[in-house]
Amino acid sequence: MTKNAFLPVDARTLRQSVTEAIRQVILQGDLLPGAQVNQAQIAEQLGVSRGPVREALGQLEEEGLIKNVPYKGTFVTEITREYISELYSIRRVIETFAARQAVIHVTPDELIALRNVLHEMYAAAEIDNMTMMGALDIRFHYLIIAAAHHSLLLQLWKSIEIGVRRCLVLRHRIYRRSIDIIGTHPDILAAIESGDAELAATILDAHIAEAGEHLLRSWVQAQADAALTQSAEGSLLDTRISQDAVPATEDMPV
Repeated sequence: MTKNAFLPVDARTLRQSVTEAIRQVILQGDLLPGAQVNQAQIAEQLGVSRGPVREALGQLEEEGLIKNVPYKGTFVTEITREYISELYSIRRVIETFAARQAVIHVTPDELIALRNVLHEMYAAAEIDNMTMMGALDIRFHYLIIAAAHHSLLLQLWKSIEIGVRRCLVLRHRIYRRSIDIIGTHPDILAAIESGDAELAATILDAHIAEAGEHLLRSWVQAQADAALTQSAEGSLLDTRISQDAVPATEDMPV
């Protein structure tokens, strides 16, 4: 975790502010999956006592962002291969349905909002602002869900939104340039604007499927790299232990 990733919070809404501060640090990737959550460090950086931090961590555990491991500590929950696969498969169902419904129910103001987000994505790409691009990416997809005007669908989206945001952070780390994140977003919007429900759903489905496959490949590679690093470190440790166990040459009998 980067030093001073947290900023002081307003005491009037202490618990909510602390919870949101920790949540954002996790979602932005400053606390990566598997990282230990240090209550004392967080309390110090936020300028609060440990009490509100403990309360916030309890809330975040309910949200599935962290987990408490007895006798070991509190950790950011891992993102597994199974989780990525399940999340992106359900996204394809939810968002393609949303695209079809959005073509029918989208309002002029909602189309303007989608166009504005797309324009902002290009502006973020100009300055290569990955953080801004990530926020705009999730906003674009949310607006399509909202444009469907389907309350239960919106509830389903909100139930997976945190997971989507976490995976987007990991996926965006794969890209070297923020412009690459824009991808087929303009084509999705164009299909919705043209009133072609099936085309909008088809492009969006391919967009999500490709993103999921890309993230899975990256996850597999990261796991392989981590295992290789761990193996190399283990071999180095074994070598050092062996060297330490052997007496110096001048002390050996002739």
